[in-house]
Amino acid sequence: MQPEQVGPHETLFVKSRKRFVPVYRPGPEAPEELVLHCGLQEISFDEPDLFPWAEKLIQQDSFLASAATNWTAQPLEWPRVQGLLEALIGEGILEREPSGTAIGQLPPSALHLAFLEKEQKRLAVEEPRFWSPDPAAVLREITGRELDPGYLEAVVPVHRLAHIALDREGRQVGESNSFPDRLRLKLETEFRTCNYAGSRYHDDMQMNMTALRSMLAHWAPVLRAVLLCRDELVTRYPSFGDGGRCKLGEVHFLSSGILALPAFLMMRRKNPVPNGELDPVLSSLFRVTDGVRMVAAHMLDVPELRFEHDSKVLPQTVTGMAEREDQYLSAKGVCAGPQNMIEELVETLMNGKPLAYPEPALGPWAADIPAAIDYGLLGIQLYCATFLIWLQMGLAYARIAGSLQRAPANTLGKLREVVARDMEVAKLTRVDNPVQQKWSATFARRMFANAQRGVRGFSPADEQDLAVELTPPPGLLRAGAEGALVDLFTSIGEPSAAPCLREIAGHLLDFWRFERNGLRLVTSVQRKINVLLGRPQPEHALTGNQLALHHVLRVGSVGALPSLHDALREALGVDAENRIDATTVTCRNNSLTLQ
Repeated sequence: MQPEQVGPHETLFVKSRKRFVPVYRPGPEAPEELVLHCGLQEISFDEPDLFPWAEKLIQQDSFLASAATNWTAQPLEWPRVQGLLEALIGEGILEREPSGTAIGQLPPSALHLAFLEKEQKRLAVEEPRFWSPDPAAVLREITGRELDPGYLEAVVPVHRLAHIALDREGRQVGESNSFPDRLRLKLETEFRTCNYAGSRYHDDMQMNMTALRSMLAHWAPVLRAVLLCRDELVTRYPSFGDGGRCKLGEVHFLSSGILALPAFLMMRRKNPVPNGELDPVLSSLFRVTDGVRMVAAHMLDVPELRFEHDSKVLPQTVTGMAEREDQYLSAKGVCAGPQNMIEELVETLMNGKPLAYPEPALGPWAADIPAAIDYGLLGIQLYCATFLIWLQMGLAYARIAGSLQRAPANTLGKLREVVARDMEVAKLTRVDNPVQQKWSATFARRMFANAQRGVRGFSPADEQDLAVELTPPPGLLRAGAEGALVDLFTSIGEPSAAPCLREIAGHLLDFWRFERNGLRLVTSVQRKINVLLGRPQPEHALTGNQLALHHVLRVGSVGALPSLHDALREALGVDAENRIDATTVTCRNNSLTLQ
């Protein structure tokens, strides 16, 4: 049924006006497209004479239809405007009746109610946990796997370590985003409708008012701490913020270093801050800065956005990208920070904007900022190394899937099923995508190289090149390894599967070569972290299955990945364990050790 035509004397209403974010896409000489973002919806205008018309549209709450003919310097003809208005009604942007969603509180949406119901049923620990003093016990409890405490940062990134910590207000630092999800407590939280203009306006998911009230109470000391952390970063990267612009990669470094501060205070061996005793200034500082880190990391790791480590950006570039890329939205609630405070934070962090308040006193923890920046930079190096291992695993999955597609359709049915299932998970993070793999690998290498130069005591003689460090030596897993692995694999499959299993063996050996070198590099960086914390070095070598705890902890969260070793175990009954000096493969009581 065709909708009724819009009449010139009809009053129309703009739905969710405050959610609109206008973004111009540049052309060779002038903007060639205007896109109106409204949450996840996009409305595109590619006729330049309609750009001012679209800008005027999103300034209205309601208007007389005929008045829209005069929203440009040269009046538009009514049939053209009528067609635009009817198209916008069809898209749900305009309504013929007022929706009743004036500024104020709306009833919780079905989506938010479903989230609250899911929260009630969610499996979670009843008592708070933290990674100090016994991270091994925590990991055993939630994963059933063992890990030497000296490898903790290899499986829980430094920028996430403080998430589960309790502050003196009894709140977890990460609030609804606390990682890992199993350790996120069920705490009373007040949610409210978001009335901020932009992508969050009247979103179906509500905002966390409990965390916002804490942030408002501690805002001045939060900004003071940001300035002190920025001053410390400038001693490592003196050009930071020159000319009002910052290298995007260094914005990522500074925000990561700030997130490392509460983690360092609680993880250090000498005088650690007990769980529950963290200064609320630090938990508020973490929450607001984590958003900057996530936006910066997103900008750097999405090839379509074309940002690199050395890209010079303004504060409004970062805040604008948060709107454009829907970084204020999540499945657990929208960002609760008022826009003016977000802008003040980013200007303080990037440009060193002076405080507009009397300078507040900070706790004794301010003296640990230099060590925390080191912790954050070393954590970035460690994450880069593990990240490249996961990229290589995504490549191995894609190659194995290709081999299975070329094999006879009636072979290796269970392996096909498991790999197909895992590939669907991997696609969400694009680790199987060749363009993303190349871009992310380059991003990680640049980040590693620049991060190491900012660590105190760094000497150019100690500089490590990630590409070189992760290139397997020529003889690794070569002589006889492929033949032995093929013999083992073909003993468990039907004869028609032998050619496919031979290909799969080659793909696995390629991954294991890479992972063995990766384990060596991870161990090297982890040892530096242990020295910084005053923590004893591990007694045992790190293994690939232990490193894969990272995936187990991320199950149910954004960016979760399958584990290739778990897939082999499930589909073929093959147990594989990779170490720096050997690879052991076990199947049906047959064990094979490859050097």
